[in-house]
Amino acid sequence: MFLVSGRDILGTLLELFSWIGIPLGITFLLVALLVRGVSGRWEETTAVIVRESAPLEARWMAHDGSIHSRVLEDHELEHAADEDALTIYMNPSRPERMRLRRHGGGEQTLWVLTAIFGGVGVLASVAGLIVMFIPE
Repeated sequence: MFLVSGRDILGTLLELFSWIGIPLGITFLLVALLVRGVSGRWEETTAVIVRESAPLEARWMAHDGSIHSRVLEDHELEHAADEDALTIYMNPSRPERMRLRRHGGGEQTLWVLTAIFGGVGVLASVAGLIVMFIPE
């Protein structure tokens, strides 16, 4: 009769998590690096909130001295509720573009997925090695 021990099952599960976690972690890492490279550099600057117009508007000056403005979107209004100025990030190659965070939400999600899957894969690999040396 063939009996499978708990150590064998644990070893198999840890190997499965290793084989899934590490390749997915590497894949998400490569995609996150690609997204960061494509989105370009975002530099910090200060935008003044204009309250005269009906929708709130942010105005900022680019490094070349040109002034740019944009109406704030609904999710940005909570950051500008009581402020006269906001710290924003603009793209130097396209200074008309601005956002409130240096990295976009999609890029942050990719970095979190990289950490989760890569971390699970590496931890499962280390745990699998430790399980191999536990005597039955």
